[in-house]
Amino acid sequence: MSLAIRYHQSTKYAPETIGGHPGLDWDSQPLAWKEYHSDGGVELAHLLPLDPNPFTGKPPQATGAWQGRTLAALSRWIYFTYGVTAVMRNPGRDLLLRAAPSAGGLYPAEMYLAVRDWPGLEPGLYGYDPRRHRLVLLADGGDLHAALTASAYGNAALAAAPVIAAVTGVWQRSRWRYQERAYRRILLDIGHLIGNAGLVAHALGLRLHATAAFCDQRADDALRLEGEHEGVLALLALNLPGPAERPSWTALPSPASDAASAPSLDLLHRASRLPEVRPRLVAQGEVASDALELAHGWASGDRLRGAGCAGPVPLAGDQLGTILRRRSCRRFHPGPISRDALARILAASYLPEQVALGEQPSFDRGSLSTFIAIISVEGVAPGVYYLAPHQLELRPVRPGDPREAARFIALGQDLGGDAGAMIFHTADLQACVRAQGDRTYRYLHLDAGVIGQRMNLAALGEGLGASGIGGFFDDHTADLLGIPRDQAVVYITVLGQPATA
Repeated sequence: MSLAIRYHQSTKYAPETIGGHPGLDWDSQPLAWKEYHSDGGVELAHLLPLDPNPFTGKPPQATGAWQGRTLAALSRWIYFTYGVTAVMRNPGRDLLLRAAPSAGGLYPAEMYLAVRDWPGLEPGLYGYDPRRHRLVLLADGGDLHAALTASAYGNAALAAAPVIAAVTGVWQRSRWRYQERAYRRILLDIGHLIGNAGLVAHALGLRLHATAAFCDQRADDALRLEGEHEGVLALLALNLPGPAERPSWTALPSPASDAASAPSLDLLHRASRLPEVRPRLVAQGEVASDALELAHGWASGDRLRGAGCAGPVPLAGDQLGTILRRRSCRRFHPGPISRDALARILAASYLPEQVALGEQPSFDRGSLSTFIAIISVEGVAPGVYYLAPHQLELRPVRPGDPREAARFIALGQDLGGDAGAMIFHTADLQACVRAQGDRTYRYLHLDAGVIGQRMNLAALGEGLGASGIGGFFDDHTADLLGIPRDQAVVYITVLGQPATA
């Protein structure tokens, strides 16, 4: 059995073991950001279109052009991707809420920018300081940009990019609370961040290419990371509009390793590393898309594609404002959501280019399947459905009201039972490992986080609430969906009417 499969099995939640957590040592909680003690750096806060500006306390300044390759555009791209959008005052330590959601508010991701050619910035490697919204120069010169491109086997999209953002995971920030299951949470959180990055790039007249196909050792060495504490998980090329560069890739296979000892976050991350020589490409795209469309096709379905999603979705008119307002919904009013709203949310999630959200990044999305538990949606009978993503067709899997089952699998949270719809991302993990090795575990969770973030934002655009659920009873969820327990439930998103009090 591969390490990825064993890791997934060993980190499942079950009713009989869920209470076994040893408790949290609040005195040892890691900081959710890196501390940069330099007084210098490139200040970006004054370039934000916020009134009043939370960093300066002043009205927004006239910045001239804020789209394309300008410093104002880069300031907005970073901020609306992963900047601090609110502060919760707490005794001892404030909670800095970020543009992208994070399990437990732990924010395990870090962003570094390798600059080759961007107005207002000298070539070099910069760390992002979210508390002041500034870039801190860590190393000068263009060598770091070239090193990251080389780590991705000469990926043409990275080579052409004026800026490459390296997104890392800091393991202990999430592990402190979620133990070995933390790797799941970290990857989903970074997927959320990338979901923002793609939408914001499109809104700013830029183009994003995201890849998780790189030699880990070379990428970590370029950033001078200590691999046992932090590792690169995605590289983001911020490019100007135009045709996609070739050759480029988003996912490459690693070996599949047998687990000789108890699987852990560290073991899985090391086992899924890519070597210095580029692995062979695995066919993606058409075949995978067709397989998703034909799955569970034994019963005629309810095609949602024409239901109110023939033009731009509300999110398309205000990506930045929606990101700024976004918060995970903590409580739903148990009322119905409309069929048209659900259709538009799903269109934004799976067909963004058709609803004015532009081409959005993905890694190996054809490996993810989607199921929906309809609890309270106007015009759709309660039950469990498979979603054929390109036709937005709901195909019945199991009739009946799934409300109580949804509440139970969400660890007893009312958020599950009171939702209008619960959306599941799943994968045939054994088939994925055969195709992509242990590294498939990264791609599956990154893609689920990217899609989940678009779903969150599209729901807010419809006046609804949404929340991602990364903690659930894995096997009971598979039973509800009618899939084998050895398949992976990767992520859950709930949609509903937000409670007003």
